[in-house]
Amino acid sequence: MTKGEVAKILAVLAAAYPKFEVDDLKVQVWHEMLGDLDYAVANMAVKKLIMQNTFPPAIAEVRKAAAELTNPENLTSSEAWGEVTSAIRNYGYYREGEALASMSPTTAQVVRYMGWREICMSEDKDTGVVRGQFLKMYEQIANREQEKKLLPPAMQDEIKQLSKKFGLRLIEGGRK
Repeated sequence: MTKGEVAKILAVLAAAYPKFEVDDLKVQVWHEMLGDLDYAVANMAVKKLIMQNTFPPAIAEVRKAAAELTNPENLTSSEAWGEVTSAIRNYGYYREGEALASMSPTTAQVVRYMGWREICMSEDKDTGVVRGQFLKMYEQIANREQEKKLLPPAMQDEIKQLSKKFGLRLIEGGRK
């Protein structure tokens, strides 16, 4: 998105929220934080936020709304567990590769962390501890991925460089 397109979005916000003021610094900051977004997506996100909120949105809210518009297929943790139980029924204990391939990437990642065989061999797949552990872990990983998606690619790269330099896991939240 160009600076001119960011200025148009800010003009819409100023029209919708009379106390929202636009100046050169605000255009610069918003362009730096939202410039990687497609103008049509950012514009729709702003319109959606205007319809939902009585106060002007922050940059983070615009990025989050844009991410929701472009990634509507996010599963809930219960839907993800449904993928797991379906894969167990369809592929069983011995066809792990096929089972993982049938799942969404986040679901498959959680299953790999927990262990396909351990999930398959548990006695309480439908109501017990394994399900609870999966749901909790899925929520944590999905939230982390969502937070990561909210950052512009250039900022993700900068964070990776800092992570390497200082030995931290800044993008994934916390130290190694």
